[in-house]
Amino acid sequence: MTAAVTTDPRPAPQNPLPDGVRTMWRWETAISALFALLVALGIALPVEALMPWLPLAVALAGVAAIVFAPRVSHTHWRWELHEEELDLLHGVWSVTRTIVPLTRIQHVAVKRTGWTNLFDVVVVKVHTAAGGTTIPGLARAQADDVRDRILARLRTPDDL
Repeated sequence: MTAAVTTDPRPAPQNPLPDGVRTMWRWETAISALFALLVALGIALPVEALMPWLPLAVALAGVAAIVFAPRVSHTHWRWELHEEELDLLHGVWSVTRTIVPLTRIQHVAVKRTGWTNLFDVVVVKVHTAAGGTTIPGLARAQADDVRDRILARLRTPDDL
């Protein structure tokens, strides 16, 4: 007996995240790796058997994470704003596709922080009654355009 194979009739979203998001993720990973290395040193210093192997292993894992994780995550993140829906696709091991009908959106938040400013990106969060979904980074002009297009659609009277 063979399992039925279904294919999604919708094409995958095509818009990648800007390169600034990958750089931001790389710095966030580096900061986490540095913290993990400090913890490993704190554990290994009093235990002679763990020196230098535990900090070395953590450092190597951190370097691998800094080099590969942001690149792979960035490569597998796509989004697209269609006439009737926002389509998001992301994930490597567990691929998540989120399709948000524009008529279900209650409000859109464009978040800019000191951290995201360093990388010339802003975070776009779309809120619905069921929760929210996030585009982790867009260029500011692009984010404003997405927000304005969604809000323009929300101001359009329903077709009844």
